[in-house]
Amino acid sequence: MRFLLDSDVLAGAIKGSLPVVLKLSQLKPTEVAVSVISRMEAETALRLQPRAQARYGKLLKEFLASVPVLDFGNAEAQQAVALNAYLQPVGEKLAALDLMLAATAVAHQLTLVTDRGAVFAAVPNLDVERWV
Repeated sequence: MRFLLDSDVLAGAIKGSLPVVLKLSQLKPTEVAVSVISRMEAETALRLQPRAQARYGKLLKEFLASVPVLDFGNAEAQQAVALNAYLQPVGEKLAALDLMLAATAVAHQLTLVTDRGAVFAAVPNLDVERWV
């Protein structure tokens, strides 16, 4: 695996965002992963919008079946604690889900693909890429 997609990029893949689809077409499914956090956010967003659920629900399930979905376990939790302990004393704070996403990427040495790179700028040892 090389890349961890956040929920916005995952939504872009499902909705057919051209830059995301083109980038994904150049990669093997084994090079891309999704965090259980991003999965949760994407599935929640669809449930809150019944029309979107009808249109994109099957595509999301198929996409998630084709790539690894990484759980948030002990290694990721320990990484989140370390990141939070580093960020808070220097005045940086990530929302809980963003912290968990960053910790997952760092723990697995993956590049986080997000449109919100500035949010993660202070996270040490985290590579961030923007596909849109």
